[in-house]
Amino acid sequence: MNTIKKEITVALVGNPNSGKSTIFNSLTGASQDVGNYPGVTVEKKKGSKNYRGYNINFIDLPGTYSLSAYSEDEMVARDFLLNEKPDIILNVIDASNIERNLYLFTQITELGIPVVIALNMIDILESQGKVIDREMLSNLLGVSVFIVSVNKETGIIDVLDYIVDSIEEGELKNLKATKVDYGENIKEEIDKLESLILQYPELSKFPKSWLLIKLLDNDPLALKLVYKTSDKIRILRQIKKSRKHIKEHFGKKAETEIANRRYGFANAVVKTVVKKVGRRKIDITEFIDAFALNRYLGIPIFAAVMYMIFKFTFAFSEPVISVFEKFFKWLGGAVGSFIPGESTRSLVVDGIIGGVGGVLGFFPLVLFMFFAIAFFEDSGYMARAAFVMDKIMNRFGLHGKSFLPLMISTNGCAVPGILATRTLDSKRERLITMFVVPFMVCGAKLPVSALIIGAFFPLKYQASIMSFIYVLSVIIALGTAKMLSTVLLKGETTHFVMELPRYHMPQIKGLLLKVWERSWLYLRKAGTVIVFISVLIWAAFAYPKVSVEENLTKSQKAAAQIKYSFAGRVGKIIEPLFKPIGMDADRAIALISGFAAKEVIVSTLSMIYSIEETDSYSSKSLKEKIASDNDWSPLKGLTFLIFCLIYTPCAASVAVFFKEGGSSYKWLALIVIGNTVFAWIVSFIIFQAGTLLKIGI
Repeated sequence: MNTIKKEITVALVGNPNSGKSTIFNSLTGASQDVGNYPGVTVEKKKGSKNYRGYNINFIDLPGTYSLSAYSEDEMVARDFLLNEKPDIILNVIDASNIERNLYLFTQITELGIPVVIALNMIDILESQGKVIDREMLSNLLGVSVFIVSVNKETGIIDVLDYIVDSIEEGELKNLKATKVDYGENIKEEIDKLESLILQYPELSKFPKSWLLIKLLDNDPLALKLVYKTSDKIRILRQIKKSRKHIKEHFGKKAETEIANRRYGFANAVVKTVVKKVGRRKIDITEFIDAFALNRYLGIPIFAAVMYMIFKFTFAFSEPVISVFEKFFKWLGGAVGSFIPGESTRSLVVDGIIGGVGGVLGFFPLVLFMFFAIAFFEDSGYMARAAFVMDKIMNRFGLHGKSFLPLMISTNGCAVPGILATRTLDSKRERLITMFVVPFMVCGAKLPVSALIIGAFFPLKYQASIMSFIYVLSVIIALGTAKMLSTVLLKGETTHFVMELPRYHMPQIKGLLLKVWERSWLYLRKAGTVIVFISVLIWAAFAYPKVSVEENLTKSQKAAAQIKYSFAGRVGKIIEPLFKPIGMDADRAIALISGFAAKEVIVSTLSMIYSIEETDSYSSKSLKEKIASDNDWSPLKGLTFLIFCLIYTPCAASVAVFFKEGGSSYKWLALIVIGNTVFAWIVSFIIFQAGTLLKIGI
């Protein structure tokens, strides 16, 4: 027996929506590491599982239809398989779309890496009145095939056992998958190229079958490898001759004929192993899509889904938020009673606990929002939302794919939203989308929205107001996109094509993992950036110290300190700019601090009220303090919220925008200064109109 290898690397490869990530979550549980591949925005997921004495490392590669070099997803998947050389590939195949999935399998086999197939979604195939002969499929493909169902918890252990058994018995080298027969004419041209490239050691480290086919395919990466050889001219001349011969013989380009042979192989396999056994059942996906994708009902249904998300978020998070607020109030009092010295106590209680607690108090709302959106994502609906919004977005100069960065921003942060614009092919469409992504109600703006809406509107209206803010953000984004596409960035919008996954009930474990991944970023920011900024803001309000008469009340002393402090002085200087939009110096300072991170707006307001707090405020939450403050009103709250929605993005978003936008200072000035001026104009119109009509004052 061969020496036991205690580390095993398994790469999960499959088409988008094949259920690959669900299987990955089932295999690894919470033992996952999520990040981006160096130099690209494509997400990488790594997970591990200890099984039968082995540490099995699973790599969830991006979903891809092929291993060409036409998109980041394809390049990342292929580069990992070529350069990292995993011990085994777990090829996840959607049984209901087996022919299309097998096209990717035909390319995987050319890499020379052992393959095992996880046949997923077999229940959908059966609902179509079909069955699959698993043993026949295994024989035809030359690999082991396992039927896997995460919901029924079948097949996962079989896959794990097979991987470990193959390692222990030294059978990996004997796993020879069936390769596509390209025919004598193409094989002759492959042989001619093979005789040329075998003599170069720098090319021998790559799989021979893959390299030869890719050279005939005119693949950019394969050709780049040839350019590094000393005999590149002779090899390139032979490639040109071979491609010409294939085109003359078949009447098609070499890459087209190679693709046809792959599809022919896949089609022949499907005809052999898939059989009809009964009548087709009602297709739930087709039934729902008759309404969800309807030209008249699609938009109203999307609006209803978003309203449901907000209703769920506010209804379920409200009692939990109340508990969090009481906890941080208790914590501040408990810690404050043990800390000697007024300045130190103020730093810890008002600066750190008050600032960070103000943000973390809304963490339950963020959790519930992320859970609701993740549910509709995993169910397959959000892909329909992108499809429904495509026609509207085109009218405003945005590509249908722009919906993805906008949703990513709504789900969490504008930074990954801006980075996600790399999926757009046109530089013009990328830049327009990058401009409008920061207008979305991101996870950082959510606490601000919840604070203001909670302060001035009853619970039964909060979902409606949040829906209005969300719709307003979309209207502003579309309007800005239209202006940019017709004035500054003129051009044609390209067409949008995407695959719609089948509807299915999301897996709870997968939902919770996704929610945790997104929420962890929020918590990490609260524990690092916001702590640091909260301390700085506290110092700006606490120094320099003012000398006051002893007979003044605590409230009067606090007011004098705030007015005399660095922050108070800056606030007084800029207050005239904000007065016309209904804001005083304190709110102006809060908005300026929001440039660091939008959550800091809440922590700044929390700190201001903590510093000037009197006994009458001791049992009140921040929402209640704002609601009872005569300097606020529903109209001022709404104006404040809209200004926050529109003005300059946070510093991290601006930095990423600058880099992704080609380091242009012109565009940088437009998104920082232009957005802030735009926010002031919109807020001025709303506040002055509301004041004139005596609405919410």
